[in-house]
Amino acid sequence: MNKSRTMAVAVAAVVLGSGLLALVISYFAEAGAGAGSLDRTGPAVAWGLPITKLVFNASAACTVGALVLALFALRPKENAFRMALDLAGISAAVWTAAASVMSFLTFHSLANLELFSDGSGGAFVSFLADVDAGRRGALTILMAAAVTCLCFAVQGQRYVALAAALALAAFFPLALNSHAAGSGTHPDSTVTVVMHMGAAAVWLGGLTALVILRRSLSPDRVSTVVRRYSTLALSAFVALAITGVLAAWAGVGSLEGLASPYGTIIAAKCVAFVVLGVMGALHRRWVINRLDRNPAGGAVTFTVLAVAELAVMGAASGMATAVARTPPPAVTRTGFPEETLTIPSLVDPVISWKPDPLWTLACGSAVFLYMAGTRRLRQQGRTWPPYRSILWVLGIALLFTVTSGGLRVQQEYLISAHVLTQMALMTVIPLLLVPASPLTLASQVITRRTDGTVGGAEVLRSALRPFLAATATPYVPAVGLAAVLTVLYYTPLLEYSSRTQLGYGAMSVLALLSGCLFIASLAGSSGDSPAAGLAPGLMSIGGAAALYAIHGWALSQQPDQQPDSRKQEWLITVQQPWDLSLMAAPEPAGAAMWILAAGTLGVTALLVLLQARSRAMAGHGGHRAMDRSRELVR
Repeated sequence: MNKSRTMAVAVAAVVLGSGLLALVISYFAEAGAGAGSLDRTGPAVAWGLPITKLVFNASAACTVGALVLALFALRPKENAFRMALDLAGISAAVWTAAASVMSFLTFHSLANLELFSDGSGGAFVSFLADVDAGRRGALTILMAAAVTCLCFAVQGQRYVALAAALALAAFFPLALNSHAAGSGTHPDSTVTVVMHMGAAAVWLGGLTALVILRRSLSPDRVSTVVRRYSTLALSAFVALAITGVLAAWAGVGSLEGLASPYGTIIAAKCVAFVVLGVMGALHRRWVINRLDRNPAGGAVTFTVLAVAELAVMGAASGMATAVARTPPPAVTRTGFPEETLTIPSLVDPVISWKPDPLWTLACGSAVFLYMAGTRRLRQQGRTWPPYRSILWVLGIALLFTVTSGGLRVQQEYLISAHVLTQMALMTVIPLLLVPASPLTLASQVITRRTDGTVGGAEVLRSALRPFLAATATPYVPAVGLAAVLTVLYYTPLLEYSSRTQLGYGAMSVLALLSGCLFIASLAGSSGDSPAAGLAPGLMSIGGAAALYAIHGWALSQQPDQQPDSRKQEWLITVQQPWDLSLMAAPEPAGAAMWILAAGTLGVTALLVLLQARSRAMAGHGGHRAMDRSRELVR
């Protein structure tokens, strides 16, 4: 225990020391040279705020990383599991304190007041209660405190998963307090920032916890735990690469922006990221092999390389803190350019792009994992129908085109593009993805863990059990389809999905999930006879057709103009660049819903009829694929 405490102190000194050094160099030389000279807060606030944020980021990362490592790599009954929770609890307590200090310093920075000036106490209370930035800071404090209590109070994996989810959710208030939430001068990037922070936390915090807990693991367990952490780190590396590139380019704006203080820090971060990538490759290709051959000697090699990696990570965290306090050149020069609203052509959805980090990562991972699964089947001497792989690639390609192409841009100001986006996600893409049978593939290639830890099979089983239970008959997914359509068009999500990245992600997930569940329920509907299984499917398709018809009619009946400033309820943006452009009016949106619904439901009905005929000829053998996919949730 004493050795673990000594290691924890040493690791904290490495991470915070390298981070503080990088912060001072970056912030003083580039952004903070004039800090405190133009306001009344003084250097204590000007320098205390970024330093506190560095501690905030490091402690939050250690909390998330230790919880994720405990959940995915450590056995619940081994000593390292309990120590990981203790480490997460201590880190969460430091996180709570840092969040409190940061809220206090943020108040003085925004109010332009010196520390502990007259009347600042009451104003600070009002800031926490009445100002959005203050309320979000208070929410972060409460969430971090709740995570602290959970870490010290719980033992089971479900509660550890709850604590990890709450810790990741605590990043949202911080992202909303930053410029990521969007304004009139730049696009919303809340989800991008949260993804970036979460990935960095898993990478940095997981490695920190692994170095501290290594001595509490038996020699034969070190290799397994390091290998499992390496998989998490690789996923975090990919997520950081995607979100970091998109966020950096949005801030720099042009190649000339690289010469600015902001661009210089970004370039230094890129160098650190490349170095970390090389170190990660050494872990995967060299250190893990040494651990397998010689656990004692390999553990020493791992520790030395990991501490060096933590030093680079700390420096990158310090630069990240500095860049957060440095105005991007794209803002300081001209502001983020407003998108030119033009009448779209038929080729605009293909030639214009606006990559969404969430869906870019999801689509890339989906193709990679599916292809890796089919490759593993071939290595095992088993076959996989080629048409399923083709359908999966086509479906994911269409998903990426819809979520990151021209429709992604136009749905922000065209109700017709918004409806096309939603209908593509709900009706067209599921017709490609569901027949590809990804769950059946997963059930054949993913090995269940027997040591009590959580792996891919366990995550799928827990996440998909309620959804697969709902697809036993098509009636429940049909009701869910109606509920999702109501949420998408008769709640504030309609506006949020066009204006915010978080709202768009929520809309996309709801539409895609409801469509996939509906199609999967039709594919798996069963009964005592083919006719018994056919009737519920056709009735559900008829109900869905009526549902789309009603919603399309509601869209087409919206008035073209209203005298008040709100204009049309169904128009995404009140200020249009055209005078009653055909695409801006709601009538084509209703027609688009009818056309897509009629086409896809017609194809679905035909497939259901063919499936019923096939089952009748094969003696109900058509259920085997669905049965194999349900093995994941047994």
